[in-house]
Amino acid sequence: MIKFFRNIRQKLLAENKFSRYLVYAIGEIFLVVIGILIALQINNWNADRHLLQKEIDILKAFDQQSQSDLAVFDECLNFYAESERAIDVILYHLENNLPYNDSLNELFFISTRIFVGSGMARNVFESLKSDGVSLLSNENIRGEIVYLYEEDDAWVTDFESMYIDFITHAYEDLFLSRFKDFWQGDHMDSKYVNGVMVPLNYEALKQDQEYLYFLRTQKNFIGWLIQRPISETRTKIEALQLDIREEISSLEEL
Repeated sequence: MIKFFRNIRQKLLAENKFSRYLVYAIGEIFLVVIGILIALQINNWNADRHLLQKEIDILKAFDQQSQSDLAVFDECLNFYAESERAIDVILYHLENNLPYNDSLNELFFISTRIFVGSGMARNVFESLKSDGVSLLSNENIRGEIVYLYEEDDAWVTDFESMYIDFITHAYEDLFLSRFKDFWQGDHMDSKYVNGVMVPLNYEALKQDQEYLYFLRTQKNFIGWLIQRPISETRTKIEALQLDIREEISSLEEL
């Protein structure tokens, strides 16, 4: 093609048709400029499509990660629901002066279990931060995600730590004089269901105001420190999922 244009120019010069050569040269320059602009436009379009696909991919990653986070939240809530039920049964036995039976040993154990790691997984969010949160074109979704991971996740994990500290302090002092030992059982049991805590003096526990206060407070703490942060954050994640899925559909139509 270049050789073809060169031949035309040489022919016009050889025939002393300078005016036609000048017009032709201008036209050739114009075609080159148009070609460059088209190439730039194609490059820009390709870059935009790449960013668009990257945005779609990370939104899909958030959607998938949210599913995993919700599953962990449900597991945690079910875990502590069992602790609540154990506390209720223990309190019922103690406050109603019911006799001791061996099944209570497992309930004493279940009532003190802790669930570690109820916070949200952050790998997708950290990846977004490294790329720049401006990658997300929807300002509302961008704001929801940032607030969810920077504020709500901290709420869940910080309050979980407070509850764990509450149980830890209890085993260091309160349980020491009231139970044979703490968390007796199979430490390799991933579900924490095969343990026991044997009271040293069950009858004394019925009148032990410090222990009864601990049980009632523990149940309140499960509500305030575990269930409320997780339940409210769970609701926000579900709302965010709907927004993300709608945004993905819109972007894929572009």
